[in-house]
Amino acid sequence: MLFSISFSVLFALAIVYASMELIRLVNSWMLGLVPDCVLLSEFPRCVEIESRLRVVGYVSLGLVLLTIVVGLALGRTGLALLSSVLLHLPTVGYFAFTMFFLAGVGVLRVLWYPFINSELFLRLGVITYVPLWIINSTLTWIASFTAPDLNADFTVPISFAFMIAGLSIFTLGATTWLYDRLSHRRLSTRGIYSLSRHPQYLGFILWSYGLLSLASVVEGARGWAPPAPGLPWFIASVAVLSAALLEEINLRKSMSDEYLSYVRKTPFILPIPNAFSRVVRYPAKIITGKEMPETRKEVLTVSCLYFTLILLLSFLISYLPPLE
Repeated sequence: MLFSISFSVLFALAIVYASMELIRLVNSWMLGLVPDCVLLSEFPRCVEIESRLRVVGYVSLGLVLLTIVVGLALGRTGLALLSSVLLHLPTVGYFAFTMFFLAGVGVLRVLWYPFINSELFLRLGVITYVPLWIINSTLTWIASFTAPDLNADFTVPISFAFMIAGLSIFTLGATTWLYDRLSHRRLSTRGIYSLSRHPQYLGFILWSYGLLSLASVVEGARGWAPPAPGLPWFIASVAVLSAALLEEINLRKSMSDEYLSYVRKTPFILPIPNAFSRVVRYPAKIITGKEMPETRKEVLTVSCLYFTLILLLSFLISYLPPLE
């Protein structure tokens, strides 16, 4: 247990370091390769760099998305998960103190070029900010009663709360999983695993959401910095959830009754009321006739269905005045 806790905490701290301090170090090095031409007042060079990297961005994004699809289609969850992380990696560019949005470590955002260069893609990603907007609006409304003169915006503390919650869940999941493996238990069902069948994935989704939310407020003073697009995070999250569904297919085959009993008692990813859970699963049940997809084809079908529905909803929400 001591080894499991120590290793898990160390791994979580490494993620925090990589997402904060390591960005600064890598950015300092990469500024020598892709300089901040805005600060150097070399604006023609900015245009030249942007033009050269445009094609690289479109090709890179196409390859990453293709790898996600191929990984899920072939049941290679590791490949799909790695591509999902790569899709979210450009978020770190928002924490580099540069004016030109492709300078230094910001050059990673070339992968998002099609997203940040299109109003349609930005609108399709608006829905990812709805939870942040609802929580921030609620806290602001409460603060208006307790401190009427306070013009508060809670986006930053909310973002850190998501990151802390995600890292905590990830750490607890890793600790439990590692301890059970060292104890020769085939299936983890205790602790955090009694609340979610995939706590590590849940932790990553929450942590990455907090990081993206934080990026949405720091980019405003970065000169050429584009808005932080939510669509890449949504695509990565769908890929992660699809990978979890594919893993469950293999677990059902290898553990049979033991795993089916665990599934009946434990939520898939997030502990939510049964009534709400049935509403969420209803579209998938109409398509497959089952509570959960049981084949690769069904996983891909269900993932595409929810992906399309949420994109349509996001497009409609993007025209609402509060989120415009």
